[in-house]
Amino acid sequence: MKLWDYDAFILDLDGTLIDSGKYHAQAFADAVLAQSGYRLKPYEHHEFFGKHSIWFAEDLNERYGLSLDPQEVLKHKRERVQEIFVAELFAGAQAFLEFWCGKKTMALATNSPLEFVEPALRDAQIFNCFDVITTASDVKRRKPDPEIIEITAERLDVEPEHTLVFEDQLIGIKAARAAGAKVIAVDNGQPVNYPVDVAVHTWNDLLKLSELHRWNPN
Repeated sequence: MKLWDYDAFILDLDGTLIDSGKYHAQAFADAVLAQSGYRLKPYEHHEFFGKHSIWFAEDLNERYGLSLDPQEVLKHKRERVQEIFVAELFAGAQAFLEFWCGKKTMALATNSPLEFVEPALRDAQIFNCFDVITTASDVKRRKPDPEIIEITAERLDVEPEHTLVFEDQLIGIKAARAAGAKVIAVDNGQPVNYPVDVAVHTWNDLLKLSELHRWNPN
C-alpha cells in the first residue's frame, strides 16, 4: 500500500518529529549525576534513546551497583528537560506535515507525558496538525506495549491495520506491529538497527514520495 491508501497516520514525537532525544538524554544524565555522582558515558546517552528513564535507571543500578531511585530520577529528569528543552523539528518533518494536513487524518502517540508534549507541539507550531493526541498520561503501559497505538486508533475510529505508524526507535516499531499497524522507520541519524522488513526513510524521502503521488495518483 502507498501513503494515500491508509485511513490515518499515527506519528511518534521524540526522535521522530522533534530532535528532543538529546535533551531527554542530557536531562537523564544530569539526574543520575545529581543522585549518584555517576557520569553517563557518551554511548550511554545514545543507549537512553530507546529506553524509558525508569528502565534505564534500573539497568544502571545493576550495571554499576548504584542506588538510584528510578522514580526520583524520572522526576528530576522531567524537571531538567523543562529547563533546557528547545523544540526543533527534524529536516523535512514540518513540510511533510503541512503537505498532509487537511488531506489525511493524523494522530500523535508518544511515551512522553502531556505536560511536555503540548508545549513542545505548540513551540514547534504543529499542534493543529493532529486530530488526536495520545500520551503516556493516557495509558497504563508505554511502548513497546501496543496499548497506545490501539487507543489512538480507537480514538480515530479506524482499525489499526488501516493506519500507518511513523517511528524512529525499535520500541515504537514493536508497539505498532503488535497492534497490527503498518510501520515506517524514520531515519533521523540515530544508530538504530532496523528490522530488514521495515521500510526506512528520512522525512525528505517521505515528502518526495508524497509529492510524487500528487502528480501520479495511480
